[in-house]
Amino acid sequence: MKLTLSSLAILGAALTQVTAQVPIGGQCGGTGWDGFSQLCADGSYCALITDDYFQCLSADTIQSKASISFILTTLPTFTLHPASPLPTRITYIPTIYPPTTTPCATVTSTVKVPVTTTVIQPTTITSTATITSVSVVTKTTEIIVTQSCSSTTVSPTTTTTKSTTTTSVITDPTQTTTITKSTTTTSVITDSTRTTTTTQTTPTQTTPTTTATPTTTTTTTTKTSTTTTTDRPCETNYPPDWAGQNFTYKGVNIAGFEWGCLTDGSCTYPNSPPLTSTADGPGQMQWFVGNGMNTFRLPIGWQYVTPALGGAFDPSEWATYDKLVQSCLAVEAYCVIDIHNYARWNGQVIGQSAVADAYFVKLWQMIASYYASEPRVIFGLMNEPYKLDILTWAQTLQKVVTAIRPIAPKNVILLPGIEWAHADTFISSGSAAALDAIINPDGSKTNLIFDVHQWLDKANNGTDPNCITDNVSVFAPLAQWLRCHGRQAFLSATGGGNDNSTNCNPLLCQQMQFLLANSDVFVGYTGWAAGSYDTSYILDETPTWYGYPWVDTPLVQSCLYWP
Repeated sequence: MKLTLSSLAILGAALTQVTAQVPIGGQCGGTGWDGFSQLCADGSYCALITDDYFQCLSADTIQSKASISFILTTLPTFTLHPASPLPTRITYIPTIYPPTTTPCATVTSTVKVPVTTTVIQPTTITSTATITSVSVVTKTTEIIVTQSCSSTTVSPTTTTTKSTTTTSVITDPTQTTTITKSTTTTSVITDSTRTTTTTQTTPTQTTPTTTATPTTTTTTTTKTSTTTTTDRPCETNYPPDWAGQNFTYKGVNIAGFEWGCLTDGSCTYPNSPPLTSTADGPGQMQWFVGNGMNTFRLPIGWQYVTPALGGAFDPSEWATYDKLVQSCLAVEAYCVIDIHNYARWNGQVIGQSAVADAYFVKLWQMIASYYASEPRVIFGLMNEPYKLDILTWAQTLQKVVTAIRPIAPKNVILLPGIEWAHADTFISSGSAAALDAIINPDGSKTNLIFDVHQWLDKANNGTDPNCITDNVSVFAPLAQWLRCHGRQAFLSATGGGNDNSTNCNPLLCQQMQFLLANSDVFVGYTGWAAGSYDTSYILDETPTWYGYPWVDTPLVQSCLYWP
């Protein structure tokens, strides 16, 4: 049979429950919609009216408009990890996963649909298909829509009981030969990668009906059992209502101590500590904090910290660097210790060459011991690792976490992936999966945050002041992955040119706005870079002192101050 709009409206009624609501007739999607916390009032549904406009309409109105082909709904209950209110931000129509491609005449198929947004697309369902049951599986964050094929006309009616899921299927009242009523209870067994769903249907009253027996489903007139086991991908998800209010960490890099370090992991003096009258790092931090920032990344070269591999702190250099850290702490900011060596020491990859993991572990044990009583100090383990084996690198980072967590149990630790820690390759490079396995000694992942960088220039390396992208296409899938796995990321380097001709304003602002809207998983940022840089640097973020007040660069003023 043709899946009618009346059936779609009934199905929508069974699934839709919202918090922030739009009245009947109001816009709920498409061009001009702000995309935040706007779903239809009870009794109405978000329907596609034109190619780019959604409107909240009643079921009767939807049924009367033959041109309507999509209805947007959300599930009634859903618990994110960590727990949060029902997500209500819908910005596009997700694709059903997997597509329905099997012939309908003889097969019962199970289609997994993203949890927070269900799109019913009658044009993709064959003319004889009938949705005979809808299972809302809240613990696996997905719904199962079973499409059974029958020559009998059936309209779905869904009722809710105290069972995990309850579905009643009643034939079209105009048909006189078939009445079927059943109660379905669905049990779910879940682990991190695999979901098993078993559906048991026990009819209370039946008359002879057509029976189909596909290879994966056993169907009789009295009992139906369906078991589906799949490797579950990340479901489409959306930020909780509270996301978008603020970042946890917001600031800039105060650069200079890392000057003289090259991408081969060598560092040669002179560097340029931002502790002078012309590069006044403490004064800059005080200015930034007064305007709303609260986090500063303080890069330094490994060789400046310990001139000998595996040796002690350089007394003079470390004391000077600590002055910058203490200035950061004095303004009650978060202070990121960043070892700026690209996962190398003088050309040798840590843990994958003659430079053993033990040297790197010892370095961080020393740093952790020095700042163990300062929970606002964040340990940025390494700047921009590249061209190395990710699984071996993850083992190296695990050794560091295991060694320093007993020393500094409360400090945040930033875990960088490979390929220069770029956000756009964080998943594809294997960094996401490998770093997700790193744990604290107690088995938790508390205060273990992923460290990512992302640039807006054509080469995505921060060497060109001109911006060509807002990176939303980069951060959107990463946000999905992070939310799906209950993880968070910190953008510790990003930026662009200040001239209007570079187009970095508005592009950097748009990037930051997207991150803010997803601040449940993107916890903060530090722009690159202030400190010892000046206006001659293409990505300069250093405020200029003309006598109080300081004057921010145009890009900082426009794009790096957030509420």
